[in-house]
Amino acid sequence: MSQQDIICKATVDTFVRFGIVLVAIFGFSLYFFYDGTIGYRQKNEVIYSYKAFADLGAAAIKETDSTAWRQRLEGKPLFRTSVREDGSLAVQAGDAFYPLPEDCPVAKSSPEEVLDLEKMKSWADCWQAYSGRMGLPVKPGEHPYDEGAIREQWYMGILGMLLVAVGLYFVIRTYGRELSLRGDTVTAAGKQFRIADIESIDLRQWGTGFKGVAYFTVKGRKIKVDGMTYGGFNKEKGEPAEAFMQALLAQYKGDIIEYEKADTASKS
Repeated sequence: MSQQDIICKATVDTFVRFGIVLVAIFGFSLYFFYDGTIGYRQKNEVIYSYKAFADLGAAAIKETDSTAWRQRLEGKPLFRTSVREDGSLAVQAGDAFYPLPEDCPVAKSSPEEVLDLEKMKSWADCWQAYSGRMGLPVKPGEHPYDEGAIREQWYMGILGMLLVAVGLYFVIRTYGRELSLRGDTVTAAGKQFRIADIESIDLRQWGTGFKGVAYFTVKGRKIKVDGMTYGGFNKEKGEPAEAFMQALLAQYKGDIIEYEKADTASKS
């Protein structure tokens, strides 16, 4: 009796799952790159700008000469910065450097909000006005980020992109593979063999919570048969993976390991 060929391709659900994971990793990678390029530098700017406002606010309480106050600050950086070898700006604290955005305005000149002595005696209001004008957070972060922390973001971003590349490889490989039965020839896990070459079939995970996974032992090698990925068990589509397995078992004459046999063996 001739057997009809059964060909199971990867299911749409498989690629949806792949897609969700890859998009998530890609998104996290972009976020790491953003922090390494822009985010951490902006947070450093907020932290040191906030600290400078607070320090000036404390000093303003003791000052009485508004003109001298303005002359001391006007056209001067809000806080001290260092120029690194690559031309980037950073705040140095001990041996550590905390990078700033290249266009950090307060690294060149104090903002207008700090020039009015009387207003700076309520420096928190001045900070709120400045941060609102510049689109910065009112509340600074808990700690600044040094060059090592920024490098780590780049490393994490690169690692994420590598994982995306590996994931895309598996997507392409999965797309190109199939689970099929053509006559007495089986194709599974990228390998092709005849039913007569199968020494045993392990079905203990085929119909359980791990539904869709079986293992064929072929010439001493274990081959995974993933029915959930290839064909699937959608009843509306005729459960292609189950149809493959039943057609194969109809021709197979070797050992089959099922839960019933495993339970019996464990009791004996």
